[in-house]
Amino acid sequence: MLKLSGTTHRVYTFLLCFLAFGMPNLNLLMSLGVILLFITWLISPGLKKGFSKFKENKVALLIAGLFVLHIIWLINTSDFDYATKDLRVKLPLPILALVLGSIPISKKQVKLIFLALSLGVWLAAISAYIRYFQLPDGFTDYREIVQGVSHIRLSLLMVMLIMAIIYLWKELSVLWKIYGVIVLINTLVFFNVLQSATGIIILILLLCAYAVYFVIGIAKPRAVIITVSLLIIGLAASVFYSVNYYHDYFVAKPKEKSFDKKTARGNDYADLAETGLIENGNSTFAYFANDEMIEAWNERSDVKMLADTNDASLNFTLMRYLTSKGLRKDYAGVMGLTEGDIHNIENGFPNEIYANESGLKLRFHSFMFGLHVYKVTGDVTGSSFFQRILFWKVAWNVIKPNWAFGVGTGDVKNEMKAMHQEMHPHLDERYWLRAHNQFLTFFVAFGILGISYFFFLFGYTFKVRRKNALALAFLLIAFISCLTEDTVETQAGVTFFAFFFSLFSKPFNENETEPNLKYESDIHGGSLT
Repeated sequence: MLKLSGTTHRVYTFLLCFLAFGMPNLNLLMSLGVILLFITWLISPGLKKGFSKFKENKVALLIAGLFVLHIIWLINTSDFDYATKDLRVKLPLPILALVLGSIPISKKQVKLIFLALSLGVWLAAISAYIRYFQLPDGFTDYREIVQGVSHIRLSLLMVMLIMAIIYLWKELSVLWKIYGVIVLINTLVFFNVLQSATGIIILILLLCAYAVYFVIGIAKPRAVIITVSLLIIGLAASVFYSVNYYHDYFVAKPKEKSFDKKTARGNDYADLAETGLIENGNSTFAYFANDEMIEAWNERSDVKMLADTNDASLNFTLMRYLTSKGLRKDYAGVMGLTEGDIHNIENGFPNEIYANESGLKLRFHSFMFGLHVYKVTGDVTGSSFFQRILFWKVAWNVIKPNWAFGVGTGDVKNEMKAMHQEMHPHLDERYWLRAHNQFLTFFVAFGILGISYFFFLFGYTFKVRRKNALALAFLLIAFISCLTEDTVETQAGVTFFAFFFSLFSKPFNENETEPNLKYESDIHGGSLT
């Protein structure tokens, strides 16, 4: 049994809360928290006792093993500058595994950790709201209102906080339950403001998983059947709505029997409708007279557009807006726009929807437009989701000749960039990015051993912690995150990953008051009051 003095126990509690508070906000706070935890660990329990307990924690050993894997694969590395930077970023893996994997953690401490996390989330959210209300007209990339950490990382922390509230619900007093409801409402509002599809999808998946987990736990077949049926109906309704939305907006309306060949001013239309791009059922390139459109625009707007410039963005925005309103891309079409329409286009809105709608509804429309463009042209630059498909294809082409041993710890970035250049030489270099899939990134770096090790970490942790609903919630959050992000490649991501993996690497201590702590099983009592 590992013994910690009461003072040391309180110091650990403070530092764990400090780190939890820092995770939604600043990398500096995360670094400071990790360093102070490690220094405290070296003092008490000390290297010998601490490492002895650490060796008994197999999950913690596996977490630290990820870092060891990076060191071993330096043998297969040519870019040591990048490798050194990568190792420095991933230091939280062995440090947090050592500390949290060896010291006893009580459920009371876990409650305080999530309370601190909630305060950190409030600070990050309020700062983002302030920036949101200061945004200029026409600003559409709401992800930028989150600063300090990635908007995706903040979303994952908020989902994790909601899962902790649900997990602890029965133990909370009335006041803390009210606080929990306020946190949930803020999370939903924030996801809508941020247009965080990742956050809301993961939250919905986890709530569905919790529902199934609960009804299976009460062992009533009828409840299981009803719950699963409702989930299937909900999924089917979502698919039906999405298919119909796409058909109504991005499928062409019945063609006219005859087309005008000339504009009202006698100029020829350049009918390029075969390109297939559709906006509100109308072909984007049908009835297209570019010179007339530009002439009329320059009469209507102070934001001039010249035919011999490369201002393709404004030109295409105007084309899309006219198409969405069923107007032709000629002089008469532009003259048919209202002053409000002109203002919307000047602000970069390619459609009235972008000016009139907001939040997740607008994010859904943007996704559908990205899907349409990808289906018709194969272009991915307008959609982060479909960019990931491109990244995954590039990663797979790097993997194929290096599937056995990978390309090494430090060569992932260069190899991905070289393959991007080979496969997509005309794509803007800013899109020559890594896999945005942690499993594929480890496959690229370490070969079949790397991806197998990573899957084993998830599988083994699930096996030993499957009876703890909060641990399972984190595993699902982390797994989904690793499917769509390089989660363990940034400081905020690796700290999030290492902190919670290590926190849930063993059961919480039963004794919440004594400094001499055991951790044989989970606790089911207690209160935040």
